[in-house]
Amino acid sequence: MWLVEKWIPKNFEKPLILIAAAFALTAILLSFEFNLLEANLYDFRMIRGPQKAPDASIVLVTLDDLTAKALDEFAPLPLDLHTRFLESLEHYSPKAVGYLVDLNQVNQVNPELFKKEWGTRFVEVAKRMTAKGSVVLLGTPYDVTGEVLPPFPLSTIPHSIAVIHKDGNVFSEDKITRRALVDLNEKPVFHLELANRLGLIASGFSPRGSFAIPEIDSRYFFFRYHGNTIFKPKFPDSLNYKTYSFVDIMHGTLPKNALEGKIVLVGTLSKDDSADFAFTPYSKTAFVNPKLAIHANILDSVIHNDGIVRSPNWFNGVITFVLSLIVLTSVLNSTPLSGVFSTLGLAIAFVVLGQISFYEGFWIRESQPLVAIFVSYYLVVPYRLIREYKQRWDYQKKNEVLTQVEELKTNFLSLVTHDLKTPVARIQGLAEVILRKSSERLLDRDKESLTHIMDSTEELNRFISSILELSKAESQNLKLHLESKDLNQLIERSIEGSRAQARARNIKITSNLEPLFPVKVDVSLLSKVINNLIDNAIKYSPMGSAIHLESKEVDSWVQVSVKDQGIGMNEEERRNLFTKFYRVNNSTISKTPGTGLGLYLTKFFIEAHQGRVEVESETGQGTTFKIILPLQGAEPIADASRSPGLTRILPWLTRKGSLRSNPSKTANEKEKAHV
Repeated sequence: MWLVEKWIPKNFEKPLILIAAAFALTAILLSFEFNLLEANLYDFRMIRGPQKAPDASIVLVTLDDLTAKALDEFAPLPLDLHTRFLESLEHYSPKAVGYLVDLNQVNQVNPELFKKEWGTRFVEVAKRMTAKGSVVLLGTPYDVTGEVLPPFPLSTIPHSIAVIHKDGNVFSEDKITRRALVDLNEKPVFHLELANRLGLIASGFSPRGSFAIPEIDSRYFFFRYHGNTIFKPKFPDSLNYKTYSFVDIMHGTLPKNALEGKIVLVGTLSKDDSADFAFTPYSKTAFVNPKLAIHANILDSVIHNDGIVRSPNWFNGVITFVLSLIVLTSVLNSTPLSGVFSTLGLAIAFVVLGQISFYEGFWIRESQPLVAIFVSYYLVVPYRLIREYKQRWDYQKKNEVLTQVEELKTNFLSLVTHDLKTPVARIQGLAEVILRKSSERLLDRDKESLTHIMDSTEELNRFISSILELSKAESQNLKLHLESKDLNQLIERSIEGSRAQARARNIKITSNLEPLFPVKVDVSLLSKVINNLIDNAIKYSPMGSAIHLESKEVDSWVQVSVKDQGIGMNEEERRNLFTKFYRVNNSTISKTPGTGLGLYLTKFFIEAHQGRVEVESETGQGTTFKIILPLQGAEPIADASRSPGLTRILPWLTRKGSLRSNPSKTANEKEKAHV
């Protein structure tokens, strides 16, 4: 523990505790995946945020219910219809044809057609289109044994695996399609193969954000759903890409240039066949997406290389730590309402930042940082409530004590005012009369006793006067009677008044007073201040020493300094110097009479003039007091709220009702409590 206190400064303890708490919370949260929450946040950004526009060169041709009804057949149709379709499509001169119909299902409809002319004609059409510059690629399914090749002779046409991946056993495990295969067993899948054959990507190309899964010897990437599908809930419009029906192309009803230079993806789309659909982020709010549209989005992401890059683990940890630290610091050091708004504001700002970065293709994982924000808040709030309850309890106990002290003070001041001042004055007067009239008949020791009586009553009078000045200072009745005055005259008058006291201790008083402009001051109060500083300098200086006074103008301020060669003070004594009734606890000062109120009143009177008091002192090196006043003067003050000490807590006590509830208070005290 002593090592901590030695190497860690006191003012660094709280920041280090907050950093340690944020680090511990981050370490705990990073040990949890929060996959389901992260998946929902991912889907929210994909659905609600702006997305890249779909590529207009990608066109979908659907073997839909309209086609099946018009041809009086069932999907996926026999091979002769597919061959006639491809022969009709040849006349439209597409840039590429991605045939995503499962031809093994076509074979099951009528396998004899594959062995006769229709299989050969299909292959010949594909070869003619390839010779004319159109890329033809078949999409094939995949099972646990590998790629399922199309039936012969169609297997001679270029083909590649076309699989729609579902998050079935990883990430959120909710069967949603968010990522796509890049390659499987080092062989590129349909979308990369088609883009490569079109010359849009290089051989061995990896889409942005690709990552490997060594267990199954494959790579994936998070592709982008293009366009704002959420705003197009109707089924035909939901594909986002230009869509034509299979039968329209067979009958040649499209314009001649409708598919020229386009990448045509052909696939089945039957409302009654669930195999033609897959769950996507949009499925939660609008519809189940056709697989053909998912293939289009994957191909679009490959062509434009705009996949989503997932933030690395270290970046996620740094974000979580920083947000935790911000929440812990802000909530702990602000008001409860500010803490709520700052926490919510931080969460909203982080979500907005995440949405912007997501649009740019960088996926900041939000689950752990958002959990960290709200967990940090709910961890700090109970601690803060406990701390505030403890402070409130302490304030309540202090309130009770201060109420009792205030009552004792009131009674004491009443005693001083009515019961002490008059008897003390009478004692002093009688002692002076006896000494004057019976001086010749008294013994020397009796004269000395009478002198001691007079000195003691004078000291007691000064104490009573200080108490009365304190009472006046801490009331609403203090008014500054300002008048323009040369401060040097007040200083010289105070020096002359202290000459006799200084000569008695063989102390020399010198001065260096620069010419000053007149300053608006309360002459009575400022004279008391200067007299008190000179009196203290004489009391606490050794015999035969010197006291030096200076006055000068510094910018827009007037500075008066009183420097002695006394015993000086240490740091703790300087810190408590202007406290009520404070006196330094050492043998030299304890023998010197004093009330402990002089410097307290000095500070109060100077602050009432909008000035300040400074002290410079070292043990054994003497002390210098500086009074600094504004040249433009001071405004009268109407209350004692600026005074140090008890009056600083009076408004708080009044709000709590402690002073108001006491019926024994005088009208003047109740008025003071109201401050």
